[in-house]
Amino acid sequence: MGNMTLLDMLKISVVIPIMMVFSVLIVAYAFERFWAFSKVGKIDAGMTERVKQCVRQGQIKEAMALCQKSPSFITHAVEVALNASHFPREEMESIFALYRMKLQGLLNKHLSVFGTFAFIGPLMGLLGTVLGVIRAFSDLALSGSGGPTIVAKGISEALFATAVGIAVAVTSALLYNFFTARVRSIVQQYDLLSQEIAILVYTGSAKGAR
Repeated sequence: MGNMTLLDMLKISVVIPIMMVFSVLIVAYAFERFWAFSKVGKIDAGMTERVKQCVRQGQIKEAMALCQKSPSFITHAVEVALNASHFPREEMESIFALYRMKLQGLLNKHLSVFGTFAFIGPLMGLLGTVLGVIRAFSDLALSGSGGPTIVAKGISEALFATAVGIAVAVTSALLYNFFTARVRSIVQQYDLLSQEIAILVYTGSAKGAR
């Protein structure tokens, strides 16, 4: 197996090319999600602290200017919410809730791909296993005699397909769990930030300055 080329591997079983396509898609979507999370889910702790400090001092316009200097989805949400700070608190909370739904939608995009591959990976491996066993018994029947060399190729095909299926499923499951955990973490940070901003604007020192 160590001297096998990619072409040799693809010829082992009909399910191997399919699993290779799955692998390419998993890698492509993983890179796409890493890039998206770095853009959409970026939270600059230092900048948000400065924004909260400005809001605490009643400097709403200065806080909005800070958000504009560090453009991201979350800072844009804070800027839009602060722009509505002269309205009742329910208005600001509605804006934060709307952007929360948008944030979750952007972060959860394509995550179902990893869940799907984690589910069907073992099934495709099982299909390869069944086909390999069928081939082994077919070779045994055609040969008319027993012996390990007769069924070795079919058994090898079955085991290789099983291994590839498990590898695809495990990789997909790990990526799905990782990204799902990141979504929860980012949304929790967003919720905390939005609640802090609302409290500072409507019950903090910024209240008298608006």
